[in-house]
Order: sequence, then C-alpha cells, then structure tokens
Amino acid sequence: MANSRRFFGVVRRKLLRRSPSRITIIRSASETTKEDIAAIKIQAFFRGHLGRRAFRALKSLVKLQAVARGVLVRRQARIALHCMHALARLQVRVRARQILSSH
Repeated sequence: MANSRRFFGVVRRKLLRRSPSRITIIRSASETTKEDIAAIKIQAFFRGHLGRRAFRALKSLVKLQAVARGVLVRRQARIALHCMHALARLQVRVRARQILSSH
C-alpha cells in the first residue's frame, strides 16, 4: 500500500512538473515558422507520450490494487462465513437444550 502511494506520488509529481507556463504561445499565424510548427508538434507528441506512459502506470497500479483488495475481501468473507456457521451451530445446541428441558 505504501509502495503504491509512493509510486502514484512520483507519477503525479512528474505530471505536475510540466507546467502550462512552458507551453509556447504564438500570437499570430504570420509569425509562425516551419521550425516553430515542428517544435510545437514535437512537444505535443512528447507530452502525449508522457501522458500515455503515466496512464499505463496508473492502470497497472489500479489492477494491482484490485488484486490486493480482492484478496482482502475473500478473507473477510471466509471469516464472516465461519462466524455465521459457528452461530448457527450454537443456535442448534440452544434449541436442542430447550426442547430437551421442556420434555
């Protein structure tokens, strides 16, 4: 659990490090050169790549959490079933004594 939080924190910090202030804003279309357009496309593709990589990491983290939670839920269900079975046996004993004591 602590490892997953730490991993999520690392991914979040990497995503937040790319602040909107780094984005190049070009005011008019007449000022754009081929180099500017190429740089913008490269930045866009690279940011997309980073986003996909972070999403893939988060998706695998979610799957890992689901597996861990499934194990915990199955354990809780097994304990609850065991307790219910014990209560049912106790109830049978109490009712048997009541029947024997009434006769």
